[in-house]
Amino acid sequence: MPIESRNAWHISLLRGIVITILIGIFLRIFFIEIYMIPSSSMEPTILSGDFIMVSKMAYGPRVSIPEKFFKENKTGYLRIKGWNKIKLGDKIVFNFPNYSVSLDSTYKIWGRCIVKRCYGLPGDTVLIKNEKSGNGNILGKDATDTLQKYNVFPYDSNLKWTIDDYGPLYVPASGDEVQLTKSTIKMYKDILRFENPNCTITDSTIVIDGGPLSRYTFNYDYYFMLGDNFYNSNDSRYWGFLPDSNIIGKVVMILFSVDKNKYGFRKFRLNRLFKIV
Repeated sequence: MPIESRNAWHISLLRGIVITILIGIFLRIFFIEIYMIPSSSMEPTILSGDFIMVSKMAYGPRVSIPEKFFKENKTGYLRIKGWNKIKLGDKIVFNFPNYSVSLDSTYKIWGRCIVKRCYGLPGDTVLIKNEKSGNGNILGKDATDTLQKYNVFPYDSNLKWTIDDYGPLYVPASGDEVQLTKSTIKMYKDILRFENPNCTITDSTIVIDGGPLSRYTFNYDYYFMLGDNFYNSNDSRYWGFLPDSNIIGKVVMILFSVDKNKYGFRKFRLNRLFKIV
């Protein structure tokens, strides 16, 4: 092969590889992403070992804002308009809300990726009355789980809430105004600090820019998420509200599934191949 032809072939191959990589990055940022499910918290709908396809355009993909970093030394994002709005019952992949960390940027609150079902939309009031638990005993659970049952958000023993007798709890929507009392501050303390990283919060007041507030207007939409595996799911009953900023996309399909407890060809769950969820 002549030298010029060989160089042209190498250039063409390199161009093809670069274009393929760019297309892959574009699809991953704006359209779809694939995740492997490591836990049983969404069983029986989604099993441990499922590989799920997530649509980012369903609710609109998140895009970073470099300008905000260079001007304010903070990371930020914007959400491009998606095809649909979130509905009750949607199975959603999102970043776990790390409320406990220092919140000097948006990304600080984006924890590991998990999947749950939407049980409460912005503006909804969540109420859980699980009659299957009978007189309040957890079916088939031991004493350790019983203690966990009562250790629920917002960790107020006066409420006497449990994982199957929970609420009513109002889910804030952007623009909602709330009267700040000892009770509401305890209930919304995490998101008050999330929306105002430099504020000072006491049991009965929140101080922003040097002035205590008696009422507060929420800046963002929030959601309440539950796992289908009701008694084995670390969800909003334990950590509270999911900010809109943490949402990645909607689960649309199980591409394939692997049972880690089996070997060889038997480990592949053929009945879950390309299953719509």
